[in-house]
Amino acid sequence: MQYFPGRDEQMKKFVTLLCIAMAVFTLETAAAEGAENLVYMSTSWGAPSQELLDRFAAESGIRVDVTTLEQTALRDKVLSAAAGKVNPADIIYTGIDDLGVFASAAITQPLDGMVSHELLDALYGGNFFTVKGKLFAVPLYSQMVMVDYDKAALKEAGVSAIATWDEFEEAALALKKLGKSDYPISFGIRSWSWFLIALSSGSTLFAEDFSPVFDDPEDPAYQAFSRLIEWYKKGLISPERLTSPNPHPAFWAGQAVFHQSWQGGLAVANNPEKSKIAPNADYLLLPEQHTTWSLPGGIGISAYTTHPEAAMKFIEFMTSEAVQMSTYETHGMFPARKATFEKLGAEGKIDGFETMQEQAQYSIALPYQTPWFSEFNTEATKALVRAAKGEQSVKEAIEALAQFTRDVQEEYE
Repeated sequence: MQYFPGRDEQMKKFVTLLCIAMAVFTLETAAAEGAENLVYMSTSWGAPSQELLDRFAAESGIRVDVTTLEQTALRDKVLSAAAGKVNPADIIYTGIDDLGVFASAAITQPLDGMVSHELLDALYGGNFFTVKGKLFAVPLYSQMVMVDYDKAALKEAGVSAIATWDEFEEAALALKKLGKSDYPISFGIRSWSWFLIALSSGSTLFAEDFSPVFDDPEDPAYQAFSRLIEWYKKGLISPERLTSPNPHPAFWAGQAVFHQSWQGGLAVANNPEKSKIAPNADYLLLPEQHTTWSLPGGIGISAYTTHPEAAMKFIEFMTSEAVQMSTYETHGMFPARKATFEKLGAEGKIDGFETMQEQAQYSIALPYQTPWFSEFNTEATKALVRAAKGEQSVKEAIEALAQFTRDVQEEYE
């Protein structure tokens, strides 16, 4: 047998490399088989990018698949799972308007024993997500409902200040007459638009015992309901806002002058890559009594998950600075993490900060912690749609909504 110098060494090297490769493959396979795979059900604005998900998987060994749904569809799917006592997802986006009904249905679990005091202390709004003293979600972002507008269009129309809703309407009519916008007001025919006008006009919607007051013709909420329908019938609100109530795309496309927005919304409206209004969007301090409400979003853990610890790690990741900053830059959702908020302020990245700060002095909480509010919220939108379509008068729609509210409250007693 002929001997070739160096061949044995080459063969040994090859075998060694092959063994290493096989070992790595075996470890990676074992890791993949043993890795925890979670499902996160979210709205589009509560979901991280794939890049961030990949980073979390690399850091934690936990893979998270995200299912995004429109919020009403998400609520329906979660509550259907609750009725069947099955797991809809391991981690569930919990908008504040779904907090009470999710907790009541026992589909999300209390997090008091899982969330560290350090994490809660680092975030704004933990108190918003408690029901009967128990924490059911960790804050993801802060959100105060606001109105923004195209200041260039108002200047061209000669409008310098708006202090009342009558002046708001007059400005919209003038803008329409001047041809600045076919539909100057981008408000959806939905509950949030009504709440916005009602609260800032001085209504509380409910008495201290949660009994409805909005069906009193003398209450500002009754008049606000009528006002919103009148704007629609006068052609100040597009017919599209009846079937597609999301008001944001029309404003960003430059089709409207006024827009039901949110705290942080200018991050999108003044981004020229996302909005034709840029750089002319600004916040409007709400007219009259100025009152608004908070509409934050959080993340909860399913009561039926088999991976609660892994789900908690994902929540910690979602409240990290990198994800909080990404959520703000992508969706304009204000960070719940205090340090991230302060960093944005120090870097001058909070557009419209002075008006936002003033508006915050008039922010209140609606009774989202109650189990019936989510159903009331949905029915309020249906009542507005019926009135806008002419299927009911304003009086009939409001009276039906008030009776529905009393009935659903009684069911939960």
